[in-house]
Amino acid sequence: MGEYIIKVDNISYAKYEELLMQKDEVKKQAFQHEREYIRVFGELILEVFKMKIESIRKKKTIEYCQIFLNKGMAVDQKALQEYLEKELAEYKKRLDEMILKNEAAKKSREITEADLLEIKRIYHRLVKKIHPDINPLASENKELNELWHRLMVAYSCNDLREMQETEILINILLEKLDLGLVDIFIPDIDEKIIELEAEIKKITTTDPYMYKAILEDPEAVKQKKEELKKELKEYEDYGKQLDEIISGLLLQSGVTITWKMD
Repeated sequence: MGEYIIKVDNISYAKYEELLMQKDEVKKQAFQHEREYIRVFGELILEVFKMKIESIRKKKTIEYCQIFLNKGMAVDQKALQEYLEKELAEYKKRLDEMILKNEAAKKSREITEADLLEIKRIYHRLVKKIHPDINPLASENKELNELWHRLMVAYSCNDLREMQETEILINILLEKLDLGLVDIFIPDIDEKIIELEAEIKKITTTDPYMYKAILEDPEAVKQKKEELKKELKEYEDYGKQLDEIISGLLLQSGVTITWKMD
């Protein structure tokens, strides 16, 4: 099989393809801005969220103990811990996700202009071959679809080596499938173009794409850090107030609580 070709007769196709690539590019930029935002503010954001979870944990402890004490009943420590774990499960999940993002942001590295150019070249080559919005075969074939998603993750992360390896796997699979010349018909293409333009506008006018404005302004970065530190201090003070209430309740109930974050 020779070079894989997609043949398109619709005159609006060029615009459609251009907008698809533009959309993927601004999504990638948004991803990169988010990573930089996490690199700059991630540790503080994590500390604030941890303190928020602790405050919620303490507040729910107070509510739980108060219900039993009002009824003249003893508070069962095991039941209390099970209740707290259930109530805080979603917060714990979010915390774990934030930690993973923070680790990934720390590990990400700067790349050269030459590497960025090669990343774009590989992406542009493969868009015409297997972009699911252009070639329906990419969606129908499970292996091809998985390789496309793998490519997009590498593209978002600016991982040139992963993109190069994925391109090889894609070309091997296309050769194996022997798809040949493909005629593509995209129904309602002009409406889809309007939708793409709206999606691009939405991405570029909301977070995380808009984090760029803060990151490029040293004064805005300083102000954001101050806001996070202030929020952290407020949670710390609130936590101390809750500790005093809990101490009083535990004296009545005779329960000892061991806080666990993990």
